[in-house]
Amino acid sequence: MKIEQFVKERDEALLSLDEQKIRAMIKQWNGIEMPQGQLFWAVVHKAITGAVSLPIEFRKQSKAWLRQHGLKSCDGGEL
Repeated sequence: MKIEQFVKERDEALLSLDEQKIRAMIKQWNGIEMPQGQLFWAVVHKAITGAVSLPIEFRKQSKAWLRQHGLKSCDGGEL
């Protein structure tokens, strides 16, 4: 039950692309502070590419963002 709640809240936060909402969710579930600036968005987009419960087009957009910034995705080659 707890994992389903985490996935639901994670997906809602990531789909919103709202920095404060994402930070609050991470703090609540992991008790950590996310990095600032561009590193924050790199972590978010990597998480999106690896979250198979999110819509594929949304994940592809994050993969494109990562490529534009010279970074690799966490999709295992499926996107």
